Amino acid sequence: MTRARRLPPLNGLRVLEAIGETGSVTAAAKRLRVSHSAVSHHVKQLEAWVGQPLFSRRGRTIALTEAGESLAGVVHSSFDAIRHELDRLPIRFERSVSLSALPIIAETVILPQLHRFTEQHPEISLHLSLAQTDRPKTPAPDIELMFRERSRILPEETIMLPGTAVPVAAPALLKRLGGDPVRLLEKGPLIADEDFRMWQRWRDLAKDRIGAPDYAPQLILEGSFLLQKAALNGLGAAICRTATIQADLDRGALVRLSEIAIDENWFYTLRLAPPRADAPEVLAVQDWLISLGADHRPMLQPASRAGTPTAAA
Repeated sequence: MTRARRLPPLNGLRVLEAIGETGSVTAAAKRLRVSHSAVSHHVKQLEAWVGQPLFSRRGRTIALTEAGESLAGVVHSSFDAIRHELDRLPIRFERSVSLSALPIIAETVILPQLHRFTEQHPEISLHLSLAQTDRPKTPAPDIELMFRERSRILPEETIMLPGTAVPVAAPALLKRLGGDPVRLLEKGPLIADEDFRMWQRWRDLAKDRIGAPDYAPQLILEGSFLLQKAALNGLGAAICRTATIQADLDRGALVRLSEIAIDENWFYTLRLAPPRADAPEVLAVQDWLISLGADHRPMLQPASRAGTPTAAA
């Protein structure tokens, strides 16, 4: 085995992480429950292995060089991944199914109906985690919910929910503006997530009905989850996904401001990881997730006619 394929001594990496976090040899020794001299020995050993200085010494103090900071960051991330996996090991020995979903889908679609699944399948343990972006997670969960444009949906993915979006607001906000949706949509206040181009796309479709507004939202929030919460709290009109606001519309917590919708070619999809794609417990969770899209089935039909797999597939 060549040197490039080997790793430096594990104790040296542990010392590097500890010094990077605590800022001193003494504090690192205390954290690792070893002597001061043992830490100093591992520091010298690690630097000898790397062949470059990783630590800067000034009198009795020690700090990381730029190279040391970089390596310490990688080491910390790697150790954290190991610690996280060790925490998850008990789950691996259960008949569990790991499911990853965007926060807005987890809160508004999955959690309100989760009791029905546990009642039907008490023998299956479900591990639900949040995907903070619509990028694939690593390592891949058994089932992953994604947000895709129709042209980017993979053959192994199944459409679960539509991604269409409409402008909505809290009834109290609309009332303060005289109950006129057009006035609210023209004058604001408008709120958006980082993709405030959604408002521009909506305005392009509604330009024959809505006057020329100031496109700039007064408040920009990180992600659909915070955006929907802000709309519920009356902070402004927001463009939200119809699949996630249906319950709020039904109970009157939000009011739809227009029938014009955008993003009709976007969908929430689910994908099964190959290693357990045929496992009965994974298929049971998949069937349940597909059933949650039953109320939105008419909105999924255009994708079916275009040859894209739908939730009914």
